[in-house]
Amino acid sequence: MSTAHAPRLTSCLGHCDLAGRFPEHHDRLLAVDIEPEALVELLEIAVTWHELDYSEADVVGPRAWLDFAGRHRWSRPEVAERAFSLAVDIVGRRAVGEPPAPTLARVIELVR
Repeated sequence: MSTAHAPRLTSCLGHCDLAGRFPEHHDRLLAVDIEPEALVELLEIAVTWHELDYSEADVVGPRAWLDFAGRHRWSRPEVAERAFSLAVDIVGRRAVGEPPAPTLARVIELVR
């Protein structure tokens, strides 16, 4: 994660416990709707969540992402909602695995 980040944003108005626990990552997450690099950082964490040990990292974890998105104001709310939903989906897919391959009978049915 980049150490250069946007100045402290005020879109949570100090009512977010994550701002106190993870101030740098909190502010990076606040930029996902306006800064492409912040969005990429979120997706990188999502993709690697099950592969890397984040227990010692000062990052907001996937369990809090949707709540985080809902509790903050955004310049582009639709982008923020899509970003956090996608990130949560990426983390969740790893937990459930790949979808099952269609059976031969289903493939034949689809071809007909």
